Parts: sequence; C-alpha cells; structure tokens
Amino acid sequence: MSKMKEIDLIAQGVADHCMEIMYDTVDWQLSDIPLNGDDYNAIHAYTMKKAIENMFYHMFERETHESHIKNTNKIRSLLDNINE
Repeated sequence: MSKMKEIDLIAQGVADHCMEIMYDTVDWQLSDIPLNGDDYNAIHAYTMKKAIENMFYHMFERETHESHIKNTNKIRSLLDNINE
C-alpha cells in the first residue's frame, strides 16, 4: 500500500471518529430544545451539516485549487522520501 493511501486511511479513520463525537456533541447541545422525532432529527442533521460547513470554510478559506495541488504534491514528495 502506498504511503499516500495509508495517510488517506488514517484521515478516514479520524473523520469517522470526529463524526461520532460531533453527533454526540450536537445531541448534547440540543438537549434543551423541546423537540422530538422528525423535528428533532431535522434540527440535529442541520446542525451537523452547518458545523461541518463551518469547519470546511475555516480550513479552506484561503486555499486555491493551485495551492491545494501544490500542498498535495509536497505531501506526496515527503512521503516518498520516508524509508519503509
């Protein structure tokens, strides 16, 4: 398996873990809202998506497509230089 693929798998594991934590955190934060069922699920889903959107924009607000490619290539080069 390539080093980049290993990093991608690690990133997926981190994303899965963060989603679990975020789900519980949103549940806790919404606990004072007197809703249940479909209404509660809709607000929970919206809050999750909004939080992810906020994190996405925070991470990529200054990154252009060209800078993303440059960073990806730099990471690949670093990984290629790591001895297995």
